Amino acid sequence: MTSNHEYPVTTERLNTMKDHDKQRSRPRWGVYVIAAATLVGCDTSVTNPGPVQDEFLDSLIAHVAVVRGSSRDLSDALDQIAYWGAAITYEINPAGSTGSFGIPTSVQDGRFETDFSADWNRISRAVWTAENALVRFDSVLPLIDGAPSFGSYEPAAGAALLAGYATRVMGENFCQVAFGGGDLQEFEAALTRSEAHFTQAIDIGTAAGNSEIATAARAGRASVRAYLATYGMASWSDAAADAAAVTDNDFVHVAVYSEQDDGQSNFVMMAAPGTGTYRAHTVWATFYENYFTTTGDPRTPWTFDPEIPVGDAAVSKFGGNVDFFPQAKYVVQEAPINLSSGWEMRLIEAEAILNGAGSGDFNDAVTLMNQRRSDLSLTPIAAASTAEAYTALKLERALELWLEARRLGDIRRWDANNVSGGISDVTDGIYNGPGGTFNATMTTLATNDRCWPIGEDERETNTNF
Repeated sequence: MTSNHEYPVTTERLNTMKDHDKQRSRPRWGVYVIAAATLVGCDTSVTNPGPVQDEFLDSLIAHVAVVRGSSRDLSDALDQIAYWGAAITYEINPAGSTGSFGIPTSVQDGRFETDFSADWNRISRAVWTAENALVRFDSVLPLIDGAPSFGSYEPAAGAALLAGYATRVMGENFCQVAFGGGDLQEFEAALTRSEAHFTQAIDIGTAAGNSEIATAARAGRASVRAYLATYGMASWSDAAADAAAVTDNDFVHVAVYSEQDDGQSNFVMMAAPGTGTYRAHTVWATFYENYFTTTGDPRTPWTFDPEIPVGDAAVSKFGGNVDFFPQAKYVVQEAPINLSSGWEMRLIEAEAILNGAGSGDFNDAVTLMNQRRSDLSLTPIAAASTAEAYTALKLERALELWLEARRLGDIRRWDANNVSGGISDVTDGIYNGPGGTFNATMTTLATNDRCWPIGEDERETNTNF
């Protein structure tokens, strides 16, 4: 089952919303006179009314649009974070341009520059618009005769869900955080905020009768609790319980994109669509290159076209042009990016077991991981210890969440807490050539940044810093 933020509003519900708005603010007669005069005169000119006045957003019939706008903000923030985060963790490699759809040279070298402001600004906007929607709905609903209560209002459930995912993206990917011009805080503050938003979305979604929102929120909360549990700030048992409640392995909740224009498209796909339009990144010389060749695992696909064999420009760190092996996970402009999935939930359950929750038997964790590998007809995992099972778990998360803006957060939490050997027992560095031979002359993951800094714009304008 796939869900996204374009949740349905029935005709009956929409008509009810319109009726509530009529009760709240009926137009004056003079408006109708002016409108009639305009029609009689056949004036076809158009006047730009300018920005929408804030008070118009208090209307019930505007609330679904408010939530959809928040969804768009989240998608806009996520796709470049997914792209450049993939480059700095070697999910992909640079293949050429550093300009349009390219990878900046600093990111190619493993650094997020402090003057990067656009990505921080986008995710901050995504957080603010979703959280502001919640504040707006909570304050305006009591003023509208016959309006639903906030605690059972479907748009409020949708806004809480978006706020949960936006703060999760922020917490998993940024070093420090701030909200609405407030104080500088460590990244964990975004994750605890995310947990609260997901809890709110579960409660309101359930009361509103929207099981898709409630399920997506439970999956989101499981992922946040797993991250926090690595730091001892949440319970692995609670993370596992949330994950286990998402019983459909094929469940996915996604960030949506559009083919209407480049600005609304999936950025990872647009930067290397496989058609030669742009050839800014490649799977060449990553762990995933040889892994996919060897296993055919459909979670990490890439392609090759002999008509366009190399990237679109020389890459200085590689000494020239490189092979163009475009990713094939996202093959159309409107390809969605997973925010949560049922298969991720099985991995959270497995990791919880490896941390002593449930049975605490690593064999049970391996069984959970092998559900997915069996589903894909892949060779099952064989592990003889908890450490070996954790190595497999790290690889499975790298494969399952490839190009979804999750890898950087995983590396940071495992490294910071020295989990089963630190950074990763599988993908520490770039692999180049048959059999995954490590090329030590290339920059290794051990020296790369683990998170994005807060943008320069925020640092220059936030008086609380």
